[in-house]
Amino acid sequence: KRDGNPVIIMLHGLGGMGNNFMKIASCIKSDYGLIFPDLLGHGNSERPQDITVKLQAESIHELIENLDIEKYYIGGNSYGGWVSLYHEYLHNGAEGIILISSAGTNPNDKSFIERVMRMNPSNNPQTLENILHNNGSGECKITEEMLGRIDCKTLIIWGENDPIIPLEYGKFIHKGLKNSEFHIIEGGGHIAQVTHPEQVCSLVNNFL
Repeated sequence: KRDGNPVIIMLHGLGGMGNNFMKIASCIKSDYGLIFPDLLGHGNSERPQDITVKLQAESIHELIENLDIEKYYIGGNSYGGWVSLYHEYLHNGAEGIILISSAGTNPNDKSFIERVMRMNPSNNPQTLENILHNNGSGECKITEEMLGRIDCKTLIIWGENDPIIPLEYGKFIHKGLKNSEFHIIEGGGHIAQVTHPEQVCSLVNNFL
């Protein structure tokens, strides 16, 4: 956590932790606050049985209210992007959204978990399966209609060679959001904030 105003809240991907954003922490404009929480079921956070994107979004909203944060940007990588989009769909309170290879519009299947496990074998596959199962009903999927109800400006960053969520899903999100900009990281994969931190920082700082 870094003090400052407004606050930038960045949410990690499925199987990740808040420290996934440490490489960009030092190069984001110093007057902005930073919060990189562990999502439910990850890191040091609680592990309730039925974790849905809606529950994650409400948990983050509770954090915002408990810390009396008035001005904030919200965003995330992969699953964290999905949670941030859903949060803004529900609450519409952010100054802006920052998405890095966001999930939410792509299909959930076993192969997705296998790809995530290959990236980080220390994950608990049962926890990941439970989370995916609870989000498989379609209720939490990000639809064109939901995107159309999000008003704030949005920065969308996607790795050119993302093997987890292909570029086409980024283009779909960009098309659905009325106030978004779309940037492709040349040679990038699924976690551009880790592999291309300077480029991500530059895009984020220009967006703020």
